[in-house]
Amino acid sequence: MSRYNDGDYMPLLWDGQPDAFYIKGHVNTEDGLAILADEDVIGDRKVGQAEQIYGRWSTEGDTEWVHTLREYKSPGRGRFKITVFRVGIFAKDFKSSKV
Repeated sequence: MSRYNDGDYMPLLWDGQPDAFYIKGHVNTEDGLAILADEDVIGDRKVGQAEQIYGRWSTEGDTEWVHTLREYKSPGRGRFKITVFRVGIFAKDFKSSKV
């Protein structure tokens, strides 16, 4: 399992198209979208706003070779900051800001 620095895009393997894109650390929507654009992963998919959550790697079944990224709303033991951008039907709409 590779380690990521804050602000790094975390490429995960999916069966089919991804449901979300992940960035290590907490970043805002604008910075996160710029990171994803630099990685050229968005394409023509609808991407939602940034969600600052926490993640933890876990193993699946009896094998040490398959790691799954679990999501959590709050910090805890073994958890690290991540920013998630949901994609397609899972995308959360951008909140409008009133000035």
